[in-house]
Amino acid sequence: MQERCSPGGTRPGPLAALLLAAAALGSVPLALVGTVGPAQLTTVWLVTGLQLLAAPAVVLLRTRPVAAAVVVAAVVVVGLLPTVVAPTAVLLRFTGVNLWPPLALSTVVIGLRLTAPQRRAVPVWVLIGVATVLAARPWQPSWAGTPVGLLHTAVPALLGLYLAGRVQMVRTLRERAELAERERVLLTERARAAERNRLAAELHDSVAHRVNLMVLQAGALRMTSPDPPVRDAAEALRSTGCQALEELSDLLGVLRRTGADGDPARSVPTAEAPGDLAALVDDSRAVGLPVELDLAGDPALASPIVRRTAYRVVQEGLTNVHKHAPGASVTVTVRYRTDQVALSVHNGRSSGAVPGGVDLAATGTGSGIAGLRGRLDAIGGSLRAGPTGHGGFHLDARMPSHVSSSAG
Repeated sequence: MQERCSPGGTRPGPLAALLLAAAALGSVPLALVGTVGPAQLTTVWLVTGLQLLAAPAVVLLRTRPVAAAVVVAAVVVVGLLPTVVAPTAVLLRFTGVNLWPPLALSTVVIGLRLTAPQRRAVPVWVLIGVATVLAARPWQPSWAGTPVGLLHTAVPALLGLYLAGRVQMVRTLRERAELAERERVLLTERARAAERNRLAAELHDSVAHRVNLMVLQAGALRMTSPDPPVRDAAEALRSTGCQALEELSDLLGVLRRTGADGDPARSVPTAEAPGDLAALVDDSRAVGLPVELDLAGDPALASPIVRRTAYRVVQEGLTNVHKHAPGASVTVTVRYRTDQVALSVHNGRSSGAVPGGVDLAATGTGSGIAGLRGRLDAIGGSLRAGPTGHGGFHLDARMPSHVSSSAG
């Protein structure tokens, strides 16, 4: 009796109306077995006609559920009234074999449950209650009539409630499954974006810094070597390094643009062993950058993720000096305390002397400072960066000494 009309569930349709009409007509021959008086015959056909006229109303359960249900339930009540007024054997037999009332009541209950607010369905339940009383005949109970009356009224209504509840449960489970699938996809995309951002940060912080040093060393070798073949080889190495920096910048941009959250500054810090700050400073000194390292405290006081973040901050600061202030004097200050790690990278005005004539300012991605802020935010730290009043630049970072490796 249910026709599927939407993915979300079932609603009564034209097929239900045809089944009700067939049930009404099919009950007539069974009731008219034997001798039937004219009055009884007329009553049977009048009730059957009302049921045929009310059958199409179930289609309206899609749009006007309460009105359609009231019409159907009222016809059920009207069809039972003759058995109360003139309870002849023919009418009682007709009521017992007529399948229209149970089919109609179960249909309207399902339609109401799926479409209409329950507070508006009160008139329908009142009519179903009246029909149950008329069919069960509690004033004249009998083993033959009372059970049949309940099976034709109360039981179909309860069955309709059960079926509608099952439909709603399946619908809810389907929606939850779809929601869980969407959530799984979003979590997967977020994990992929986080991994892309982590890779971009590692490439920017480590590979780009080393390539910058390589280009500067090649430029210095080109300027200082007396051997022309060596100078030519150094120039080729410098050009290749600059091209590698440009390609690396494009790759970093692709990695960050494909992130799910669109925030290139966010990266996932890792708890790998940090590098040596002294060695990092020595690398910059080797290419002619005057760097002074002022380190105090025991690095073992800080968590591995904090030491690595401090390494990246100094690395980024030195890389920016190489690019934007070549030849400037730099002071790197690092303080390891029991509760906090404080570090700064301060540089003065550029001397204007570019080693090997190499201009690295145009090879960056422009997101190094933003990436550092993402790292520090992830572990509860802070970063201040900006120009000084004397033509230089400062980079100051503060972070807690103890941070779990799962931070961020």
